[in-house]
Amino acid sequence: MNIELFRDKIIAVENQIYEVKGLQKGTYDAQAIQYDKLISNALYNRIMWGNLPKDYTIFCKKGLKSNEGVIADIGCGTLSFTHKVYAEHNDSKLFLCDLSLEMLKIGQNKLESTNKDISNITFLRSDALHMPFKDNTVQTVLSFGIFHIFENPTQLIQEAHRMLKNNGELFLSSLCTDRKLSKKYLGLLHKKGHVAKPLSAAEITAIVVENGFSIREKVIKGGMLYLSSRKK
Repeated sequence: MNIELFRDKIIAVENQIYEVKGLQKGTYDAQAIQYDKLISNALYNRIMWGNLPKDYTIFCKKGLKSNEGVIADIGCGTLSFTHKVYAEHNDSKLFLCDLSLEMLKIGQNKLESTNKDISNITFLRSDALHMPFKDNTVQTVLSFGIFHIFENPTQLIQEAHRMLKNNGELFLSSLCTDRKLSKKYLGLLHKKGHVAKPLSAAEITAIVVENGFSIREKVIKGGMLYLSSRKK
């Protein structure tokens, strides 16, 4: 653990898992197992979002190929689609970050099951809107599928911008309203309080651009937006 990267005090929780001292308990802890089963389901992803697990994996690989510096995955969850990619990547120092300790444990178990050397990976329990990294210390920020849960997603983009070095890269995926069935389902999830107000791909892209990023690649597949961008 390189403590020089952090502005907040980091403490050890258990093997390879750390957390920001004084951080509140994650609200998803009790739902971690059920959540993992749902989002790992290929049929669910194909029907509701018009995507397949391989689509998420391919995008993750793009983010890891971008450079060999410090990489932080904000809101890594249970690593349902990313654990094999991370297990095969040894060129960078990876920080896999989530507010839920239980999700981090599930993700850690997935990585360890690959029987690969994961000594370059640190699990960090942290708040996506108040990350513990110092300014301009991270080369790449990955954030897959959490943008749509925040009522003020601008904060997430601003935090990524703060952490990133000059010309650092942000790889962001988010559910969007550009597919009819996905839009309807997002509206239902919003009414139940599971996601924030649904946004279109254009609205999401505008937030990223307005907060200091230039878009390198924009792909809309079904109800999912994939954005590759660079800090200005």
